[in-house]
Amino acid sequence: MNRRNTARSITKSTASAKTASASALSSIRVALVSDSAVFRSGLRSILGAYPAFALVGETSVLSVRELVRASTPHILLVDAQIVGALTVCAGLRQSGMRPWVILAGADGDDAWVVHALKSGARGILAKSATVDNLIKAVRLVHQGEVWSSHRALTLAVEELAVRSINAVPADPAIRSRLSRREQDLAQLIASGMSNQEVANRLNITEATVKAHLTHIFQKLTLRGRGQLAALYYRTLAAPAINNGSRLG
Repeated sequence: MNRRNTARSITKSTASAKTASASALSSIRVALVSDSAVFRSGLRSILGAYPAFALVGETSVLSVRELVRASTPHILLVDAQIVGALTVCAGLRQSGMRPWVILAGADGDDAWVVHALKSGARGILAKSATVDNLIKAVRLVHQGEVWSSHRALTLAVEELAVRSINAVPADPAIRSRLSRREQDLAQLIASGMSNQEVANRLNITEATVKAHLTHIFQKLTLRGRGQLAALYYRTLAAPAINNGSRLG
């Protein structure tokens, strides 16, 4: 091979390596945590069929921190049946480590799911979840959403509302600060809906929902969805309840 062909071959190899590296960086990095080889094998096979996902590691519950430091996953798929599953959620939350936790194979009731969400889990997949559910959950949680049943999310939001209620001013004039659309959106968020669900209900884009939320938080000087729910149930919903009607 002459120098020109050699240079061309090196250039092609370098370009291919850069393309592969860029592809890996753009993938959703997923790691598996389970003491069950069958659990890990099943998820490995599923995720391997989707180029958008990069499986970056597997471990037992005892080595989660080492796995997170070594492979920097975006999503940690944790076997909900292992001892210490909720401890993993709480530990990562307290340490400020980035990977969002999805508990897979859960069979707990709503109370357990709410406890798991409070512990730091960002997604709960039941044993009956389909492959499509799994793929959607990983993608949505990676985008910052929460994946769980509507009832569990509603219970979690209501609990947050009760805990936050004393920190939110009960000002009847607050309703006048929001447009009708913002009031409708506040109601849906307070009911436990995700941004995407609100977008579908109001026939707007998810980006528009996020923009509305930002404006609402700024207008009412709120720190997040929990305080919005508290304010809604304490102040915004009061006239609707008293009149026997509802927003929307």
